Amino acid sequence: MLKRFRGLILALLAAVLLAGHIFYWYMPRARAAAPEPGSLPARLLAAGAAGAYDACFWVPYPHQNLGILRSRLEDGAAWLAAVARVAGLPPPVLPGFGPFAVPPSSEIAACSDLSGDRFFLVARVYPALSAVARLSGKMADNPWLAGGEVREPRGGDNPEERLIEVAWREGMWTVSSGGGEPDLSAAAGAPSRPFPASFGLFRLFKDVSELPTGDYLLRREGDDLEVTLDRPDAVAAPELPSDLTPVLLAVAGPSWPPAETKPLPPAAFAIFDIGEGGETPGETPGRAAFGPLGALPGIAVFHPPGGRRWEVPTQGLAGLLTGGLPKGNAAGWQIVAVDAASLARAEELAPRLSALAPPDGTADKGRLVLGLWVRPAPAVRLVSRVRKLFEKIPVVESRQVQRWKDWETLLKPLAPCERIALAATQAPPSFRLRFHGCAGQGR
Repeated sequence: MLKRFRGLILALLAAVLLAGHIFYWYMPRARAAAPEPGSLPARLLAAGAAGAYDACFWVPYPHQNLGILRSRLEDGAAWLAAVARVAGLPPPVLPGFGPFAVPPSSEIAACSDLSGDRFFLVARVYPALSAVARLSGKMADNPWLAGGEVREPRGGDNPEERLIEVAWREGMWTVSSGGGEPDLSAAAGAPSRPFPASFGLFRLFKDVSELPTGDYLLRREGDDLEVTLDRPDAVAAPELPSDLTPVLLAVAGPSWPPAETKPLPPAAFAIFDIGEGGETPGETPGRAAFGPLGALPGIAVFHPPGGRRWEVPTQGLAGLLTGGLPKGNAAGWQIVAVDAASLARAEELAPRLSALAPPDGTADKGRLVLGLWVRPAPAVRLVSRVRKLFEKIPVVESRQVQRWKDWETLLKPLAPCERIALAATQAPPSFRLRFHGCAGQGR
């Protein structure tokens, strides 16, 4: 009897072992690691720190760690493009690896200049897959897999080709473009200190929107995921208590971007969930309603006296329709809101906002560069509502519709999270991006 089922038992055991192997090495789940000292990815990160590039990132087991997020995305490329537009940066481009959107590998490292034109990427593809990929590439004359030159068309007003070099080095798949490749030999040096284990690392070597330079690490903090600035002089980032967090609060500290002719004052923008009232004219006094098309949700904008950086969406049109939007003053801020309920909520929030970013631009414990506090699920609902409303109004500019659509796209896969908090300061530097209570993080 036992001999009769021995073959079946061995087959089942092999299937279980294969399934376990696939789950451990390929299925989406969170896996932390650190760059191996002296490896090609570690040397690339060191070259970035030495001035060869403006920014670098490193991700362990990308097809698993990124797979958790990708499973929630309807269109990964559209999500990355929306994130890039919101951040004001060129969209990141990760070359595909044959049939895989992300190379099945134990780590990926990439460095680039801020334009994205000059970059170097290295992936430690799993040995069995790398051998198959190289052989398949040679048989199919595919330089993306076998190695060689690839000419990639680039769009725009003046279409042109970009030359990309693909190669296998030290058993790893590399992709580069833009020339000026740094010395990545084993004798080129290593990071000044070992990297701690993390789910991902981002190294910023040049100021971008006044964010602090340094290493940004993605790690688990209790049941949450958190990105923090890892440098010797970094301090704890400021926080907004959860009970004070509206649906969305965006705060910008005073700054002087190169493109501006004068300094920009601090500002804040808040969205409140004040119910669905006001969808038809007359239900909520002062509500910025657009007749049968609908109404804006609860929105308020904060700016210091004499300075205005942001406005209520379609403020001029909304004010014309309502006979003037409600205005108020609290804790040094001048406030414009879409209705009386939003103004009242904004006035309650103003003292805490002043503690984060004083309206006069002064700060005792570090100047807030950027702050964002969001409750994603209601934020997606209300942002979608604004986007749909603006699509119905012909006079609303398409770029404003696109801005709200980008925020909707960005927040939608993050809806399972209870709250997202981001804060960055300078003098002294700090950064924290925390994802609170996200379901299905792939523990």
